[in-house]
Amino acid sequence: MFKQILLVFTTFFSAIYANKDTTYTDFYIALRQSNVHTLKSTLLDISNPKSAKYGKFLDTEYVNKLVSPPQEEKQLIYNWLETNDIKVIKDYGDCIKSYGSLKSIDNIFGVYMVEYEKNKYWSETPYKIPDKFKKTVVFVEGISSKFPLNKRINPRSSYIMSEKVDSRYVGQEAFYWLYNISSENLNVESSVASIEYGGGNGFNIDDFQAAQKLNNVSVTNVTHVIDCSAGADVESQLDMQMMAINGGDNTDVWYWANDNWLYSLAIDMFNNDTVPDVISMSYGWAEDDQCSVTQCDNETSAQYVDRVNIEYVKLGLRGVTITVSSGDAGAPGRTSEGCDSTRPLNSAFPGSSPWITSVGATFVVDNGETREWTSSLCVENGCIGSKEQRVTNFEETGWTSGGGVAKLSSRISIQDQAVRDYINSDVSMPHGYNENGRMYPDVTAIGHYCPVIDGGGLDAVDGTSCSSPLFATIVTLLNQHQIANGKPKLGFINPVLYMMYYENVSAFGDITEGNIWCTEQACCDMNKRNGSDFGYSAAVGYDPVYGLGTPNVGVMMEWLDRNT
Repeated sequence: MFKQILLVFTTFFSAIYANKDTTYTDFYIALRQSNVHTLKSTLLDISNPKSAKYGKFLDTEYVNKLVSPPQEEKQLIYNWLETNDIKVIKDYGDCIKSYGSLKSIDNIFGVYMVEYEKNKYWSETPYKIPDKFKKTVVFVEGISSKFPLNKRINPRSSYIMSEKVDSRYVGQEAFYWLYNISSENLNVESSVASIEYGGGNGFNIDDFQAAQKLNNVSVTNVTHVIDCSAGADVESQLDMQMMAINGGDNTDVWYWANDNWLYSLAIDMFNNDTVPDVISMSYGWAEDDQCSVTQCDNETSAQYVDRVNIEYVKLGLRGVTITVSSGDAGAPGRTSEGCDSTRPLNSAFPGSSPWITSVGATFVVDNGETREWTSSLCVENGCIGSKEQRVTNFEETGWTSGGGVAKLSSRISIQDQAVRDYINSDVSMPHGYNENGRMYPDVTAIGHYCPVIDGGGLDAVDGTSCSSPLFATIVTLLNQHQIANGKPKLGFINPVLYMMYYENVSAFGDITEGNIWCTEQACCDMNKRNGSDFGYSAAVGYDPVYGLGTPNVGVMMEWLDRNT
């Protein structure tokens, strides 16, 4: 299930008004960046196996100096903060992480800070940047938000709309069989992290380990936990358990939560001393509506998207692979669940970012086959019987895998050929799509009937919130393969994925049936061109329904052996 930001239209009348002189909180001041083009070109270079610089990742100090605005501009910001009793926690080059009393924050930004949750504060009103600093300060995150943040928790095991859907579990051994993954233990360590937003998130270690036991894999602990401040929620349980049961014996599973939104977590992670090799995010909202999630004030949603995209470039420069759910409401998205003709196509960000690997979802077609499984999960509860897959769609599973073309994020060159081939095929394109936009997803993986232990009981959960962490574990296994062979980890993996596709199409399973003009509530109208202005249909080769297709991990490893 694709964890979306819900806008809770309530007021803060119940907020607790803290002592503003003695109560403190932190926030992030995003500064204008230098050398953005250099960042992008460098990432593409070090991610290209044909380059002499392939795998030569950069350190934070170098990148922070590269992106920092002139020091004289920053000094003015320092003076402004110091004059108003605001402390600088960290100078990250293009971001100043600061700390101050609620009273000082009120004074400096013209806001009224309140406690909306225990030890969590924000303003009921938008912040204001003084005109003399608007050249340098792009925006502030962590001060004000229009509405409280929450996420959608909606397990979908009961949403089975068609007899063609195989509603048996996809445990570890079934997942490995489905995608040609070897269970060989390479004795090489790698790491993968579940990323959560908005507070109120957590996982249960007993359930985490019970899921491993049920799948007959080694039981591990979680040693890297950043801000797990609440009881277990199904979304976090799903992410953590998919990674734990499928990532192999030597995968270190992290949990990283953030009270704010995309920018501040990316800043904290990039500047952390250690970072996970792979991260998976299952959150998102319409690209052109980001300002309804985090307060923009001094910018637009387009500017916020551009800035977050650069933060993902920076993470890529440190060698981090980012996988993101493509969405659960088709090409219309959750801002057009009922097929609103004024918003027919709504790309979900960050799944539409060109600097991440966007992951769509499939279900397995029930053809009556059974297999002799050995794990406790599959023997006792039943697992899939065939490898035939289709895109999740409202008519089959009650929800639709996300995809399409980004409204705001531009396509990068590695995708050009695949997109051109799709557009020049016989498919019907919807009116109004962005011809220069980033097309997504990049790949697709199973997203139906994922086994989750929650509160000690076994549940079946659907969504691209399952397919993204599952593909993240595939990247983790590929990283282990690379390291075992004396090669660098994969980092920003999209250039490698598209090269694999162009040079050996068998690295992906191509599926030519399906469409994404449905949502979680309905299927939108078709047009007279045998398509729909609300979405896209599958085709031979790359398409914005399945991306490059489903992974064949054995072939991927063979390609890596020859080409990296």
